[in-house]
Amino acid sequence: MWFGAEIVVMIQAGGEKKAKPVSLSAYAGAVCAALVLGASVGLGVSLVLPGNGGRTAEKAHEPTFFVTEVDASPMERNLSEGVVGNRGGRPAPRLLGPASAQRLGAPNPFLHQPAETLPPVSIADALDLPPEQDVVLLDVGPTTLTPIAVSLVQAEQKRDEARRPRIAIVLDDLGPDEKATRRAIALPRAITLSFLPYGRASHGLAEEALSRGHEIMVHIPMEPEGDADPGPGALYVSQSTDEIARSLAAQLDRFPGAVGFNNHMGSRFTADVRALLPVMREARARGLLFLDSRTSANTLAGRVAEAAGARTVSRDVFLDHAQGADGLLSQLNEIEKTARLTGSAIGIGHPHALTLEVLEVWARGLESKGIDLVSISVMATPEAVADPALLAASGL
Repeated sequence: MWFGAEIVVMIQAGGEKKAKPVSLSAYAGAVCAALVLGASVGLGVSLVLPGNGGRTAEKAHEPTFFVTEVDASPMERNLSEGVVGNRGGRPAPRLLGPASAQRLGAPNPFLHQPAETLPPVSIADALDLPPEQDVVLLDVGPTTLTPIAVSLVQAEQKRDEARRPRIAIVLDDLGPDEKATRRAIALPRAITLSFLPYGRASHGLAEEALSRGHEIMVHIPMEPEGDADPGPGALYVSQSTDEIARSLAAQLDRFPGAVGFNNHMGSRFTADVRALLPVMREARARGLLFLDSRTSANTLAGRVAEAAGARTVSRDVFLDHAQGADGLLSQLNEIEKTARLTGSAIGIGHPHALTLEVLEVWARGLESKGIDLVSISVMATPEAVADPALLAASGL
């Protein structure tokens, strides 16, 4: 025992017990000598015994493996850093492989090799099981989408596109003014162009529009209310059924690439059932659609077209019936609202300089608004079937 700064050692001498004090420094020296002797013995044993040399250094460089978590969330991989993680940002667990891992020849994933080249990691290594146990390897491979997943994504995209509002713009009165018509042809191809049949350059300009990807229509002159002159070749309610049919056919024949026709003026003609019947029968026979410009609140064109089995669509908004930029922008805003409310809308404009200038900018901005600009034929039903009962009820 220690008592102050010295140790009392009991010495047996001649049958007598004598106490002899020993200094603290001498005792400390004896302890240090014993420690040095023990360290020397331990080092010698480590060098003599087999299989232990360099074990510490070996374990410092022992390969470390990534093991993917059994998780519903897909694994993600950073190829530049060789790191595997999950969608939540948590890194995958890293486990120190046992001695059996060395026999697998698995490379160290921290050596910046591409993640795709990492070998499978055995469950035995992950759970530190005996290497002799037969286990299935977990493949740490790149995450891929199955064909089913891809098809589901594509189907969802198609549904989204189907739900997007659609707008069709038809510019009519084209042909007589060649400069304005060519300016209209330069607009986005989804805008439909309708040509007056009596313009001297109308046929050639219509072919030019077709070559630029536009759908074209024929703007058929029809009798208005009042004394306004609809132009050469106009259809009148006073004409016989055969005269109406022949005059219409002659004008349509000049534009073999047209998808349909619409009325120029015609507020009186489109309100007359008898006059409309040969028009719709001609449309049905040629497979053309009829666009009702709706120049009159009393129009019956849609009803007669339906009865005759002709495809028909109807104008929703006149774009430039009012003068000035404010009126035009107000109407463009109106057609957008109509399309969002009902799913589709049709607007009719004319080749005025302001209309053409504003349409060019407006049309290119529709995509960012989630609205599709489409040709007029997209708005029509693919096929129409004549309704004999409706014809009979209408006295046709």
